[in-house]
Amino acid sequence: MMPEERRQKIIEILYANKSATVKNLCDQLMASEATIRRDLTVLEEEEKLERVHGGAIIQSNVPIEKEDTYNEKEGVYLYEKKQIAKVAFSYLRENDSIFLDGGTTTIELAKLIGRSRIKINVFTNAPHFTQFIAGNPKAEQFILGGRIRNNTLAVVGQLAIDTIRRFRLNKVFIGVNAISLEYGLTTPDFEEAEMKRAILEKGRERYILADASKFNKVALCEILPVSAVDTIITSSLDDDEIKEKFKLEGVLLVEATKKEAGIYDYDGDA
Repeated sequence: MMPEERRQKIIEILYANKSATVKNLCDQLMASEATIRRDLTVLEEEEKLERVHGGAIIQSNVPIEKEDTYNEKEGVYLYEKKQIAKVAFSYLRENDSIFLDGGTTTIELAKLIGRSRIKINVFTNAPHFTQFIAGNPKAEQFILGGRIRNNTLAVVGQLAIDTIRRFRLNKVFIGVNAISLEYGLTTPDFEEAEMKRAILEKGRERYILADASKFNKVALCEILPVSAVDTIITSSLDDDEIKEKFKLEGVLLVEATKKEAGIYDYDGDA
Protein backbone atom coordinates (compact mmCIF):
# COMPACT_ATOMS: atom_id res chain seq x y z
CA MET A 1 0.00 0.00 0.00
CA MET A 2 1.34 3.42 -0.97
CA PRO A 3 1.93 5.92 1.87
CA GLU A 4 -0.75 8.32 0.58
CA GLU A 5 -3.32 5.52 0.40
CA ARG A 6 -2.41 4.25 3.86
CA ARG A 7 -2.71 7.75 5.36
CA GLN A 8 -6.12 8.21 3.77
CA LYS A 9 -7.19 4.92 5.35
CA ILE A 10 -5.98 6.20 8.73
CA ILE A 11 -8.12 9.31 8.34
CA GLU A 12 -11.15 7.19 7.38
CA ILE A 13 -10.68 4.98 10.44
CA LEU A 14 -10.46 8.05 12.67
CA TYR A 15 -13.57 9.62 11.13
CA ALA A 16 -15.50 6.46 11.86
CA ASN A 17 -14.19 5.96 15.41
CA LYS A 18 -12.99 9.44 16.48
CA SER A 19 -9.79 7.88 17.85
CA ALA A 20 -7.45 4.96 17.26
CA THR A 21 -4.41 3.45 18.92
CA VAL A 22 -1.18 2.78 17.07
CA LYS A 23 -1.64 -0.95 17.67
CA ASN A 24 -5.16 -0.88 16.24
CA LEU A 25 -3.96 0.95 13.12
CA CYS A 26 -1.09 -1.51 12.71
CA ASP A 27 -3.51 -4.43 12.85
CA GLN A 28 -6.04 -2.92 10.43
CA LEU A 29 -3.49 -1.69 7.89
CA MET A 30 -0.96 -4.52 8.31
CA ALA A 31 1.86 -2.03 8.79
CA SER A 32 4.69 -1.77 11.29
CA GLU A 33 4.52 0.45 14.36
CA ALA A 34 7.32 2.65 12.99
CA THR A 35 5.43 3.14 9.71
CA ILE A 36 2.18 4.09 11.44
CA ARG A 37 3.97 6.52 13.76
CA ARG A 38 5.58 8.21 10.75
CA ASP A 39 2.18 8.46 9.07
CA LEU A 40 0.64 10.01 12.19
CA THR A 41 3.44 12.56 12.34
CA VAL A 42 2.86 13.56 8.70
CA LEU A 43 -0.90 13.81 9.18
CA GLU A 44 -0.48 15.88 12.33
CA GLU A 45 1.81 18.28 10.45
CA GLU A 46 -0.94 18.58 7.83
CA GLU A 47 -3.36 19.41 10.71
CA LYS A 48 -5.60 16.45 9.88
CA LEU A 49 -5.37 14.79 13.29
CA GLU A 50 -4.02 15.25 16.79
CA ARG A 51 -1.44 12.92 18.29
CA VAL A 52 -2.19 11.62 21.77
CA HIS A 53 -0.41 9.09 23.96
CA GLY A 54 -0.51 5.74 22.18
CA GLY A 55 -2.48 6.90 19.15
CA ALA A 56 -4.41 9.78 17.60
CA ILE A 57 -7.75 11.55 17.59
CA ILE A 58 -9.51 13.31 14.72
CA GLN A 59 -9.70 17.05 14.45
CA SER A 60 -13.21 18.54 14.32
CA ASN A 61 -14.42 20.13 11.08
CA VAL A 62 -11.52 18.95 8.92
CA PRO A 63 -11.67 20.62 5.48
CA ILE A 64 -12.07 18.44 2.38
CA GLU A 65 -9.22 19.37 0.07
CA LYS A 66 -10.05 17.06 -2.85
CA GLU A 67 -13.31 15.83 -4.34
CA ASP A 68 -13.11 12.12 -5.07
CA THR A 69 -14.69 10.85 -8.27
CA TYR A 70 -17.77 8.62 -8.28
CA ASN A 71 -15.65 5.58 -9.14
CA GLU A 72 -13.22 6.32 -6.29
CA LYS A 73 -16.07 6.52 -3.76
CA GLU A 74 -18.18 3.64 -5.09
CA GLY A 75 -16.57 0.81 -3.15
CA VAL A 76 -15.70 2.76 0.01
CA TYR A 77 -17.82 1.85 3.08
CA LEU A 78 -20.02 -0.23 0.79
CA TYR A 79 -21.41 -2.38 3.62
CA GLU A 80 -22.41 0.74 5.56
CA LYS A 81 -24.01 2.29 2.48
CA LYS A 82 -26.12 -0.81 1.90
CA GLN A 83 -27.32 -0.80 5.50
CA ILE A 84 -28.15 2.91 5.33
CA ALA A 85 -30.14 2.26 2.15
CA LYS A 86 -32.14 -0.53 3.81
CA VAL A 87 -33.17 1.79 6.62
CA ALA A 88 -34.01 4.55 4.13
CA PHE A 89 -36.18 2.10 2.19
CA SER A 90 -38.25 1.46 5.30
CA TYR A 91 -39.47 5.06 5.16
CA LEU A 92 -41.01 4.61 1.70
CA ARG A 93 -44.76 4.19 1.29
CA GLU A 94 -47.01 3.19 -1.61
CA ASN A 95 -47.69 6.08 -4.03
CA ASP A 96 -44.89 8.22 -2.64
CA SER A 97 -43.24 10.74 -4.96
CA ILE A 98 -39.57 10.90 -4.02
CA PHE A 99 -36.28 12.33 -5.22
CA LEU A 100 -33.02 10.40 -5.27
CA ASP A 101 -29.96 12.61 -5.53
CA GLY A 102 -26.99 11.13 -7.38
CA GLY A 103 -24.47 9.47 -5.05
CA THR A 104 -22.84 6.21 -4.01
CA THR A 105 -25.18 5.76 -1.03
CA THR A 106 -28.41 6.80 -2.72
CA ILE A 107 -27.72 4.37 -5.58
CA GLU A 108 -28.08 1.53 -3.07
CA LEU A 109 -31.58 2.82 -2.31
CA ALA A 110 -32.29 2.92 -6.05
CA LYS A 111 -31.27 -0.74 -6.29
CA LEU A 112 -33.64 -1.70 -3.46
CA ILE A 113 -36.51 0.10 -5.16
CA GLY A 114 -35.71 -1.75 -8.37
CA ARG A 115 -35.82 -5.12 -6.61
CA SER A 116 -39.13 -4.34 -4.89
CA ARG A 117 -42.69 -4.02 -6.17
CA ILE A 118 -43.56 -0.82 -4.36
CA LYS A 119 -45.71 1.59 -6.37
CA ILE A 120 -43.74 4.82 -6.40
CA ASN A 121 -42.75 7.87 -8.46
CA VAL A 122 -38.99 8.40 -8.52
CA PHE A 123 -37.37 11.65 -9.63
CA THR A 124 -33.59 11.68 -9.99
CA ASN A 125 -30.70 13.67 -11.42
CA ALA A 126 -28.61 10.51 -11.80
CA PRO A 127 -29.11 8.90 -15.24
CA HIS A 128 -27.27 5.72 -14.22
CA PHE A 129 -29.84 5.05 -11.46
CA THR A 130 -32.58 4.40 -14.00
CA GLN A 131 -31.23 0.99 -15.06
CA PHE A 132 -31.70 -0.29 -11.50
CA ILE A 133 -35.08 1.30 -10.77
CA ALA A 134 -36.41 -0.09 -14.07
CA GLY A 135 -36.46 -3.56 -12.48
CA ASN A 136 -39.61 -2.51 -10.61
CA PRO A 137 -42.56 -2.37 -13.06
CA LYS A 138 -44.55 -0.30 -10.55
CA ALA A 139 -41.97 2.49 -10.37
CA GLU A 140 -42.47 5.55 -12.58
CA GLN A 141 -39.20 7.33 -13.33
CA PHE A 142 -38.55 11.01 -14.07
CA ILE A 143 -35.06 12.17 -15.03
CA LEU A 144 -33.91 15.79 -14.89
CA GLY A 145 -32.16 17.30 -17.89
CA GLY A 146 -29.00 19.38 -17.83
CA ARG A 147 -25.23 19.07 -17.67
CA ILE A 148 -23.72 15.90 -16.21
CA ARG A 149 -20.74 16.39 -13.89
CA ASN A 150 -18.07 13.79 -14.60
CA ASN A 151 -17.00 13.61 -10.95
CA THR A 152 -20.43 12.62 -9.64
CA LEU A 153 -22.31 11.46 -12.77
CA ALA A 154 -25.15 13.72 -11.58
CA VAL A 155 -27.11 16.33 -13.55
CA VAL A 156 -26.60 19.90 -12.36
CA GLY A 157 -27.37 23.39 -13.63
CA GLN A 158 -30.22 25.85 -13.94
CA LEU A 159 -32.31 23.70 -16.30
CA ALA A 160 -32.44 20.90 -13.73
CA ILE A 161 -33.13 23.33 -10.88
CA ASP A 162 -35.98 24.99 -12.79
CA THR A 163 -37.48 21.56 -13.47
CA ILE A 164 -37.41 20.32 -9.88
CA ARG A 165 -39.02 23.54 -8.68
CA ARG A 166 -42.17 22.59 -10.61
CA PHE A 167 -42.83 19.58 -8.39
CA ARG A 168 -43.80 18.91 -4.79
CA LEU A 169 -42.29 15.74 -3.37
CA ASN A 170 -43.23 13.59 -0.38
CA LYS A 171 -39.67 12.65 0.45
CA VAL A 172 -36.19 13.54 -0.80
CA PHE A 173 -33.03 11.52 -0.18
CA ILE A 174 -29.71 13.34 -0.52
CA GLY A 175 -26.07 12.40 -0.11
CA VAL A 176 -23.50 14.93 1.10
CA ASN A 177 -19.72 15.09 1.33
CA ALA A 178 -19.55 16.69 4.75
CA ILE A 179 -21.70 17.30 7.84
CA SER A 180 -20.82 19.76 10.58
CA LEU A 181 -23.00 21.27 13.28
CA GLU A 182 -21.16 24.56 12.86
CA TYR A 183 -21.05 24.73 9.04
CA GLY A 184 -24.01 22.55 8.11
CA LEU A 185 -24.22 20.33 5.03
CA THR A 186 -21.47 21.06 2.54
CA THR A 187 -20.08 19.80 -0.76
CA PRO A 188 -16.98 20.73 -2.81
CA ASP A 189 -18.80 21.98 -5.93
CA PHE A 190 -20.98 25.10 -6.23
CA GLU A 191 -23.37 23.62 -8.80
CA GLU A 192 -23.83 20.47 -6.73
CA ALA A 193 -24.63 22.62 -3.70
CA GLU A 194 -27.22 24.61 -5.66
CA MET A 195 -28.82 21.42 -6.96
CA LYS A 196 -28.99 19.73 -3.57
CA ARG A 197 -30.42 22.88 -1.98
CA ALA A 198 -33.17 23.06 -4.59
CA ILE A 199 -34.04 19.39 -4.06
CA LEU A 200 -34.20 19.71 -0.28
CA GLU A 201 -36.41 22.79 -0.52
CA LYS A 202 -39.04 20.82 -2.50
CA GLY A 203 -39.30 17.89 -0.11
CA ARG A 204 -41.93 17.58 2.61
CA GLU A 205 -39.68 15.07 4.41
CA ARG A 206 -35.92 15.51 3.96
CA TYR A 207 -33.46 12.69 4.51
CA ILE A 208 -29.66 12.78 4.40
CA LEU A 209 -27.91 9.47 3.70
CA ALA A 210 -24.32 9.65 4.92
CA ASP A 211 -21.95 7.20 6.58
CA ALA A 212 -20.10 8.15 9.76
CA SER A 213 -16.97 9.29 7.90
CA LYS A 214 -18.87 12.37 6.64
CA PHE A 215 -19.29 13.86 10.14
CA ASN A 216 -17.04 16.66 11.45
CA LYS A 217 -15.99 17.50 7.90
CA VAL A 218 -16.37 20.74 5.97
CA ALA A 219 -16.35 21.23 2.19
CA LEU A 220 -16.19 24.48 0.23
CA CYS A 221 -19.84 25.09 -0.66
CA GLU A 222 -22.68 25.31 1.84
CA ILE A 223 -25.95 23.55 1.06
CA LEU A 224 -28.11 24.20 4.13
CA PRO A 225 -27.75 24.09 7.92
CA VAL A 226 -28.37 20.70 9.52
CA SER A 227 -31.57 22.04 11.09
CA ALA A 228 -33.07 22.25 7.58
CA VAL A 229 -33.37 18.45 7.34
CA ASP A 230 -35.60 16.05 9.24
CA THR A 231 -33.56 12.85 9.40
CA ILE A 232 -29.95 11.81 8.92
CA ILE A 233 -29.48 8.08 8.33
CA THR A 234 -25.91 7.07 9.02
CA SER A 235 -23.79 4.12 10.08
CA SER A 236 -22.89 3.51 13.71
CA LEU A 237 -21.77 6.59 15.65
CA ASP A 238 -19.89 6.18 18.92
CA ASP A 239 -19.98 9.86 19.88
CA ASP A 240 -22.93 10.42 22.25
CA GLU A 241 -22.19 14.14 22.38
CA ILE A 242 -22.76 14.49 18.63
CA LYS A 243 -26.04 12.58 18.89
CA GLU A 244 -27.28 14.89 21.63
CA LYS A 245 -26.31 18.02 19.69
CA PHE A 246 -28.19 16.87 16.60
CA LYS A 247 -31.20 16.10 18.77
CA LEU A 248 -31.11 19.68 20.08
CA GLU A 249 -31.16 20.88 16.44
CA GLY A 250 -34.39 18.94 15.90
CA VAL A 251 -32.73 16.37 13.62
CA LEU A 252 -33.49 12.66 14.00
CA LEU A 253 -30.23 10.71 13.79
CA VAL A 254 -30.82 7.08 12.79
CA GLU A 255 -27.96 4.60 13.04
CA ALA A 256 -28.16 1.80 10.48
CA THR A 257 -26.63 -1.00 12.52
CA LYS A 258 -26.51 -4.53 11.18
CA LYS A 259 -29.26 -5.69 13.54
CA GLU A 260 -31.58 -2.80 12.67
CA ALA A 261 -30.98 -2.75 8.93
CA GLY A 262 -31.58 -6.46 8.46
CA ILE A 263 -35.34 -6.17 8.98
CA TYR A 264 -36.10 -3.70 6.23
CA ASP A 265 -36.44 -5.99 3.22
CA TYR A 266 -39.48 -5.23 1.05
CA ASP A 267 -41.05 -7.71 -1.34
CA GLY A 268 -44.36 -5.96 -1.96
CA ASP A 269 -47.07 -7.44 -4.14
CA ALA A 270 -46.16 -9.80 -6.93
